[in-house]
Amino acid sequence: MTWGWDTRGNLPVDNNVGATGGGNVGTPREAAVAHAWPRYEAEYLKRALQSQRHKYDAEDLEPEEKAVYLDRVTQKYKEEADEALKGEFDQWLQGMHEANDMTQNSIYVNADGKPIRRWVYRSKEAEDLEGGSKVGQSRAGWKHTPWGRAPLTHLPGVQDYLRGQKEKASEADLKMQLLAEHGPQDIEDAWKYFKHWVKGRPVTDAVTLPPHYDQMSAQTRTDFKGQMPSRMYTYDPDAYDNQPGVLATDPNAYNAAVTKGPAPLNDPAFDVDENATREQELLSVRQFRERLEGHVASHTAERDAANVEARAEALDQADEAVQDDEIAAAKDAQVARDAAAHDKI
Repeated sequence: MTWGWDTRGNLPVDNNVGATGGGNVGTPREAAVAHAWPRYEAEYLKRALQSQRHKYDAEDLEPEEKAVYLDRVTQKYKEEADEALKGEFDQWLQGMHEANDMTQNSIYVNADGKPIRRWVYRSKEAEDLEGGSKVGQSRAGWKHTPWGRAPLTHLPGVQDYLRGQKEKASEADLKMQLLAEHGPQDIEDAWKYFKHWVKGRPVTDAVTLPPHYDQMSAQTRTDFKGQMPSRMYTYDPDAYDNQPGVLATDPNAYNAAVTKGPAPLNDPAFDVDENATREQELLSVRQFRERLEGHVASHTAERDAANVEARAEALDQADEAVQDDEIAAAKDAQVARDAAAHDKI
């Protein structure tokens, strides 16, 4: 970073999503780090506390006892959030995550400080109603998982990653099952037996999200390494723009699809036609408001001109009255002088 700003935490790389930029949050290197982020950790902690499952069950405690208890048992919540995040990732790789459900809303919304999705390539979908290119501008209506339930096992490393976990789990479970079948043979076996089978030590305290689907889709999976499921060939990565009325030449076009308030500009509840209708209605309302403001301003100007004219006429009348009074006073003074001169004679 320039100048040597010594921040106490990581800063975003793009100032369009936060108060400032120049950091590394949002860079490819930072995105590759395999652990949860603060907001995910906070959401996990809230979910865990509300679940009252596992160690978060404190219903039988008094309020003071509950506060102290939860303060202690939540100290490892960041590690549990990492576990929950990894579980979601594994589900998504296998097409079993909620995001793989095509009946659900999978439209990415540029909001809440998230990275901003932008148009990258020139295409018909990236043009506005006048044919202007929106490349580089924020994008509304993009779907993050358009391939649905198709697993990503055709990607290099995915099958090895998933198989490695299954093989390790199967091997470990077999050893512990044999220990349960034959019993402990020495002091080390005795401790493992007591810990694992007598006390039933939980292998996790994480309040994880269950898979949206119980198993991989047979229609979309592939057992051939490096071969895409047919579903992956047919999906269209270029979703149509949900803001066709925003022209590429508009002053606010660069971040028009970025939600800065409570109401998202690219509300997925509206499709393309409904968005166009909505924007036309908003344009009509704006034009009506401008005409109304112009009429009010014109009426106000006419009223002010009439008031000025009335005040001028009143002033003229006052001046005439003053002049009449002065003339009358002068005549009276002259009459008095003439009367005084006559008395002297």
